[in-house]
Amino acid sequence: MTDTSTSNTTNEVPFSFDELFFSRTNDKGIILSGNSVFQRVSIYPWNEILNKPHKIIRHPDMPRAVFWLLWDTIKSGHPVGAYVKNRAKDGRHYWVFAIVTPIEGGFLSVRLKPSSSLFKTVKNEYKALRKTENSDHPTPEESANTLLSRLQKLGYRDYNAFMASALSHEIIAREQQLKKPEDPSITNFNKLVESAQHLLDHTKQISQAYEGHRHVPLNLRVHAAQLGETGAAIGVISSNYTTIATELQEKMTSFMASGTHVAETIDNGLFLAATAKIQREVASVFKQEPPNEGASQEKEMINLEQQQQAYSHKAAQGLKEISVKISQFKEACLEMRKLTASLEVTRVMGKIQCASLDASNSSLPNLINDLGQFQEAISDGLKLIDQANKAIEYNIDYILELS
Repeated sequence: MTDTSTSNTTNEVPFSFDELFFSRTNDKGIILSGNSVFQRVSIYPWNEILNKPHKIIRHPDMPRAVFWLLWDTIKSGHPVGAYVKNRAKDGRHYWVFAIVTPIEGGFLSVRLKPSSSLFKTVKNEYKALRKTENSDHPTPEESANTLLSRLQKLGYRDYNAFMASALSHEIIAREQQLKKPEDPSITNFNKLVESAQHLLDHTKQISQAYEGHRHVPLNLRVHAAQLGETGAAIGVISSNYTTIATELQEKMTSFMASGTHVAETIDNGLFLAATAKIQREVASVFKQEPPNEGASQEKEMINLEQQQQAYSHKAAQGLKEISVKISQFKEACLEMRKLTASLEVTRVMGKIQCASLDASNSSLPNLINDLGQFQEAISDGLKLIDQANKAIEYNIDYILELS
């Protein structure tokens, strides 16, 4: 019987930062194998943990939301990362950052000891979420949506962005704990993420500028009608602007989507690269480990090596995909620049016509000025996006040189 005395439930099972452990389950979550660190930290002897559901080590403090997200992701064939609080046989707990990847016949979970500043934030978030689950009794999916909303408030676009950032920061924190130099590929991937966020921010600013000036074509038409024959030229300018604005609206959706695809691809690339790094290390460590009854050394080495090779390849493909997405986004930027040039021509024409009309009509020059501000906002935003694009391309080239 599991000992869950107060003295044990408040204590933590110790394990070192240099220790990585793994377990392999079937597609139902039944434990099939693991390494010696996994067995030692869980406190369960092999005959009590093999062929048992993985939830045997689940801690009651863990939000159901996390496991819903985890299973929803891996069942769709994608890897996932999560902070997990486990419970050992004697009631003590231990925290890990788990990387779970689909494998033939089931799943492989590789874990490391977390220590980043983000880990402290996550523990507080989990505590609050678990309290809500216990009091309000939402479904696991509803609770997962609550967690995703919280992550967005913390600045993460979605769970994929969060887990990529979390894993990279845990790797960096772990290397600091072990007095190891930072992995330059992970460091530069984080720079890619930062540049992608700048790119998204500037893209949103352009979209907001568009939304803030949608009234200009209508107001120009109204003023042209009020001016009668003398406003005919303004009417033509308004018509031209309406055409450009309509095309801008059509391009804006694809422009925003293209920028988001760049950021998503970078997050995915970072997670794949970090996963491949940890899998390489755990395979190397397990190769030196004495045989144990929890795993067939030969079979598990084959699984681990296949996984690290597969994810190393996926990481390399991820870099190529980032380059493709950046090229597509640059094409979208080029289309926006062409429309911006057309806006500038329209603005100049409007300014000339305003000068030839009755100066007492002051609202018309204000509208033309609004048009100029809109054109300037797009132009400035595209310049900043160009800087972000160049930073992304530079870091991709640097990472490729390292690989």
